[in-house]
Amino acid sequence: MVIDNGRHLKMDEFDIRYQPVKNGCFLDQQNKEEANMIAQAVREHFQKHPNETLGVAAMSAKQRDQIEDEIEVLAKKDARFTDLLDKDAKKQESLFIKNLENVQGDERDVIFISMTYGPQQPGGKVYQRFGPINSEHGWRRLNVLFTRSKKRMHVFSSMDSGDILVGPNAKRGVCALQDFLKYCETGNLP
Repeated sequence: MVIDNGRHLKMDEFDIRYQPVKNGCFLDQQNKEEANMIAQAVREHFQKHPNETLGVAAMSAKQRDQIEDEIEVLAKKDARFTDLLDKDAKKQESLFIKNLENVQGDERDVIFISMTYGPQQPGGKVYQRFGPINSEHGWRRLNVLFTRSKKRMHVFSSMDSGDILVGPNAKRGVCALQDFLKYCETGNLP
């Protein structure tokens, strides 16, 4: 995403892409719908952009595991995808799938982010429990996460910025999360 004289311009190679996940639900620290969407996006990435490195980041270790499981299931059904994963695994900067606490130090051309959090049922309330983002230094973890891509970031989210309630006592990380999602949705910096 590029801002030029206050206008939001999209560029194919360098961009932030936002994918709302309409039926995503956050249960037991994971979001299966987001994980499934990301697995399919990983396959599409390797088919269309085999020369670009890829990393996936999730907000919890359980979501990271769920994404790995979804990729494995998809690869078992698709021999071509299995071949692409095997080819990528031989690269110096191969695919990584990490949770928020472990993503520091790794960069890739493209980063997929699973926001993970969302309602417990489609259309339901989003509880304001954002794991390590709620901590005193949660904003630092987000800062690290948002700077992992060299070219593009693709954000998958089952909640939107309006689902995050920011009050006078909100932690800096929660405010940063809301601002980032608002930016992804609109292209405007809050």
